[in-house]
Amino acid sequence: MKNTRPCVISVRSVNEYRRRDALAYLGLRYYLENKAARSDHWAREVSINLILNRTRFPYFSVSHFKETDDQGNVLHRPIYLPTANEALAETALLKECAQQPKAFSNPGVVFSYALNEGENRSGIFKRYSSGLGKRDSRISQACKDSPDGTVQYVDIKHFYPSISTGLATKAWREQCEASGLCNRHRQVGEKLIADHAMAAKAGEGGILTGPMFSHLLANLVLRKMDEHFSANLPAKYFRYVDDITLVGEQDAVKLSLNLLQTRLSELGFKLHDDSSPKNIKISTKDWLSGCDDFFGSGRQRMWYELISDLRLFLLLNPDQGNALQTAFRNESFRIPVRDYSAVVREQDFLEGIIRNTKRRLIRWNPRGLNIGSFIHRANMLRSQYETEFLELLGGAAALSGYERKRRIPKLRWLAGRLIYIAEEAALQRLASDAGQIKELHFQSQVMKAVASGEIDDLLSLGTNAAQAAAQPLHASGKTCILANGVHANIKEQGLAIFLFNGVPIKQLGVSSRVQSEIVRFAKSGSDMALMRSADPYIREIACLHGMGPRPRHEELLQTVFDEDEELAMDAIEQIQQSASA
Repeated sequence: MKNTRPCVISVRSVNEYRRRDALAYLGLRYYLENKAARSDHWAREVSINLILNRTRFPYFSVSHFKETDDQGNVLHRPIYLPTANEALAETALLKECAQQPKAFSNPGVVFSYALNEGENRSGIFKRYSSGLGKRDSRISQACKDSPDGTVQYVDIKHFYPSISTGLATKAWREQCEASGLCNRHRQVGEKLIADHAMAAKAGEGGILTGPMFSHLLANLVLRKMDEHFSANLPAKYFRYVDDITLVGEQDAVKLSLNLLQTRLSELGFKLHDDSSPKNIKISTKDWLSGCDDFFGSGRQRMWYELISDLRLFLLLNPDQGNALQTAFRNESFRIPVRDYSAVVREQDFLEGIIRNTKRRLIRWNPRGLNIGSFIHRANMLRSQYETEFLELLGGAAALSGYERKRRIPKLRWLAGRLIYIAEEAALQRLASDAGQIKELHFQSQVMKAVASGEIDDLLSLGTNAAQAAAQPLHASGKTCILANGVHANIKEQGLAIFLFNGVPIKQLGVSSRVQSEIVRFAKSGSDMALMRSADPYIREIACLHGMGPRPRHEELLQTVFDEDEELAMDAIEQIQQSASA
C-alpha cells in the first residue's frame, strides 16, 4: 500500500528551512516521519494548538557570519532556530495570511519576502531572485523617467533587532483586523511575538532573526510607511528588506531622504550614516549603465537549467544517482546528488504513468538529460565562470561606491557556483585572490576550505559558512582535516554541521572542552542524557531522532522528503543570506 503524499504545508516548510539551516531541516524531517504530521490538518490544528499551549520557548541559538570589521575581525549575527513543530505552525499561519492578500501581501514598492500563494510547494516565500529582478526593473523605469536625476541607496541599521515587541504586536493586530483573520490565527501570531521577546537576550530586544514569521512581521511594521511613501514622496521609493532606494531629481531625493529619516526615527529605526559603504548616491545614468548586470545575461539561466534538469533526471532515473555522483567526482565536480528513490517508490499508479510519460517526452529535450550531457554542460560553465570571475576580480579591490556595489554581487554569484564546479587547484587560486577583497571574506574562506579540506579557519565564521562548505565537500568524498582542538561554542556548532552532513573528519588536535550536546548529537545520535537535556530544543530533536545504533542525519540530508523538494545548493544559499540578511 502506497503512502499518502505529504501536503502543501509540510513540503513548503521543508523547502524553506532546507535553504536556511541543516539543523532546523533535520528537526523537520524527524518530526515528519510521523505520517500523520504530513497533513495540512495536523499543521493547522495540532501544531498550532501545541504553540498556543506551550509554556516554554525552545529556540536554538546559532551564530552566522555577518561581516568583517575594518580590523578584519569576524562579526556574527545570532540566529534563532524554531523547533519543527513551530516551523510547521508558522507555515500554516503564513499560508492563511497569503489567502488574505489585501492585508498581508507586499505593497507594490516592496520586493522582499513575498508570500507564496495557492498550492505552490517551493517554500513559504517566493525566491529572492524574483524579488530582486522586479525591484531592478522598477528602479530602471524610474531612472528612465528622471534621466538627469539621482539614485540614493540607504540601509536601516540592525533592522530586525530594532523591531520592538510593541511595534510588531501593533502591526500584526492592525493587519489581522483589516483581513478578518480568525481569532485563533491572531492568537498564535501574538503568541509567537511574545515568545520571541522572551527568547531574545537581555538588552538585545526585537523580533528573532531565524523564524520565517519574523520576515512577515518585518514587512508589516513598515507597511504603512511603504504605502504612504510610494504615493507621497517627491522621489520614487523602493524597499528590499532593510535596503531602501530613492530615485528622482536631486532636490526631490534630498527632501525624500529627510522625510524617510524622520519617519524611521519615529518607529525606532536608524539609517546607516553617510560614511557607510551601504549609503551610496549616483546619477540615474550611471545606474542604467549597470541595469542589465544580472538579468540581461544568460549567466543565471544556464545555471538554473543545469540544476533544474539535474533534479528532473534524478526523479525520472533514481537508479542512476550513484553513477552520476561518481561521474561528477571523476571530473572534480562537487555537485550534490540527492536520492529520489524512496519518493518514487511511494508514488501511486497514476503518478507512475505520468512519470513514464515524462521519461518518453524527455527524448525531445534539446539539452538532453543524461550523464554525459551534465558533464559537458558543467565543464562549459566551469570555463566560463572562472574566466569571468578573474576578469571581475581585476581592479575590484580599488573600486568604491556604486562601481564596487555593482561588482561585488557578481563576484559572490560566481563564487557560489565555482565552489561546486571549479577544479581544486583553480579554486585555491581564486580563494587567495578573493581574500584580498573585504566583502568576499566569507566566499574566500569557503572556497579555501572546499579546495584544501582544511576547516580550522572556516569553523570560526559560523554555521552558515560551515553549511556552505559541508555540502560540496560531502559531494567530493574528501576527508577534512581539523588540525587544532575546538575550543569555542561557535566552532563546535560549525563542527556539528560537518558531522550532520557525514563529512569524514581527521581530527589532529584534541580539545580540552567537554563535548557539547550539539556535537554529541551530530556525532552519535540520541542517547538518554540528550533526551533529558535541560535545553528544550536539544531534548525535542533528540527524542524525535530516537534511539538507534547510529545517527541518521547524513541519510536524511542525502534523501528528499517529497518529489517537490528542491535541490538546495548550500554554498549558494548561505552566500546569499550572509550578503542580504
